[in-house]
Amino acid sequence: MMRRWMLAAVSAILLGLGVLAALHPDRMIAPGTLSKSHADLATDCFACHLPLRGTSPDKCIGCHALANIGLRTTKGMPLPSPRPKIAFHQQLISHDCMACHTSHQGVARLQGKRRPFSHELLDPAVRGQCGTCHTPPGTAVHRGVTANCAQCHGLTGWKGANFDHGKFFLLQGPHDVPCATCHVGNDTSGYTCYGCHEHQPDGIRAKHLREGIRNFENCAQCHRSGDAEDDD
Repeated sequence: MMRRWMLAAVSAILLGLGVLAALHPDRMIAPGTLSKSHADLATDCFACHLPLRGTSPDKCIGCHALANIGLRTTKGMPLPSPRPKIAFHQQLISHDCMACHTSHQGVARLQGKRRPFSHELLDPAVRGQCGTCHTPPGTAVHRGVTANCAQCHGLTGWKGANFDHGKFFLLQGPHDVPCATCHVGNDTSGYTCYGCHEHQPDGIRAKHLREGIRNFENCAQCHRSGDAEDDD
């Protein structure tokens, strides 16, 4: 008899909890309060969640139109311009919003403020188009650079760039000198080979004309190693 009463009591408690969870899921099972932007949905869990199935990207896109993310508000108003760093959602290979975002503060505390963005989430066709999201830096070393950023930078972080000067000109022997010797004022958008006593404009011009060479302004185009006898 006692066992039967205990089972009945437990069943009643579970039933009561189930009813409360169905009627007030925001109080019974919500993992913390919602963010300010979603505060008006605090009592409407099914605006974002599917019963017994969790959140759904389709629910998110219902309010946050994919074409407008990073460009317009959910009401269609333009966001302050420019905002290139967040206007990349249209190029994601998968639209799993919850992989990066959460609105519940309890979940946010567990996973940190924001999960790290990975370029692997982008369509491979646009991963090399860095300028779409990133503004080129105005530093001297980048001034005038039009080459692919991937020559020096990887997709895991801006820092840790690895510039291989040897791809353009070998720094060996007498050419292993401070940058300012060739890049006047450390301005790497251009270079000169007239920084030492052996290379002077008149002498270089006369020597090349004797060889029948009239285009000799871009020295590294032919002399990749800096050796006059080792022409490309």
